[in-house]
Amino acid sequence: MSARDAMMTEIKLAPESVVQEVYDFILFLKSRRNLVQESAALRSPPAKPDFLARQKALFGSRVVPDSIVILDELRAERF
Repeated sequence: MSARDAMMTEIKLAPESVVQEVYDFILFLKSRRNLVQESAALRSPPAKPDFLARQKALFGSRVVPDSIVILDELRAERF
């Protein structure tokens, strides 16, 4: 028995007041889903970080073939 079938059986056996509550809850979920979809369509995509600008701010125009050189320099500055 699928979840849908089990839910339908429970609703059929439930008192009328419970059926009305379930129906109201389903309508609420449907309206909320539409609101979420509409607000998602209106939102602009989040700004992506500019890694190149960050790299230039940290290292300037210096080009190194490997990160080991940078790490060695940083370690040398520490001691």
